[in-house]
Amino acid sequence: MDQIADHVAPKTAFQIFGINVSESVVWGAFTVLLLIIFAAVVRIFVIPKFKIVPGKFQIIVEWLVGCFDSMSTQTGRFSKYIGPYIFGTAAFICVGTLLELTGLRPPIADINTCAALALMSFFLINLFGIRKHGPIGRIKYYFKPSAIVGPFRIMSDLMVPVSMSFRLFGSILSGMITMEIIYAALEELIVVPLVFPAFFSIIFTLFHAFIQAYIFAVLTTTFVAEATE
Repeated sequence: MDQIADHVAPKTAFQIFGINVSESVVWGAFTVLLLIIFAAVVRIFVIPKFKIVPGKFQIIVEWLVGCFDSMSTQTGRFSKYIGPYIFGTAAFICVGTLLELTGLRPPIADINTCAALALMSFFLINLFGIRKHGPIGRIKYYFKPSAIVGPFRIMSDLMVPVSMSFRLFGSILSGMITMEIIYAALEELIVVPLVFPAFFSIIFTLFHAFIQAYIFAVLTTTFVAEATE
């Protein structure tokens, strides 16, 4: 159990002016750097070579862009902002989780990272709600159709970043803990730990990476659409 507990909290990677910098920050920045480099390479060297009859990579890129654009259309005129945002956050969650396949700690397995993503979505939800209806209109929204529902709607909205962050954190961390339990249970064996846990580790990681990226994008889009309807 001590081995499992060691994986719950991120370790300190280094210190800057006496401030501890956790490994989640390091690998989170590494994930962002990977995405920026990949996006730059695709934009400079690949997209100019796109053809009318698309190749396999072009089909994948166009499908991904179309998928997130289509998802964001429910937000109306704000889709041009929401589409790139949910694409970026989904890519960060997906790639950040897939780092686990290399033996690195995924930055999403830190509640602080999940909370930061959820707070960004919460900020956009209210920002676009205010831009659509104005500050007064946004306040009136909480008290429709009756003033009685106001406190409950306010409480419900305040719980949005909490639920989003813990949903994401719990899912990713549970995959890590599950694999540690499997390794701990089979550590006395010789052949099985080399094959069985490795296989399921890949399955768990892939499942969490794609599913949680998609769910986060859907939830963000849904809440923005609700705030701007």
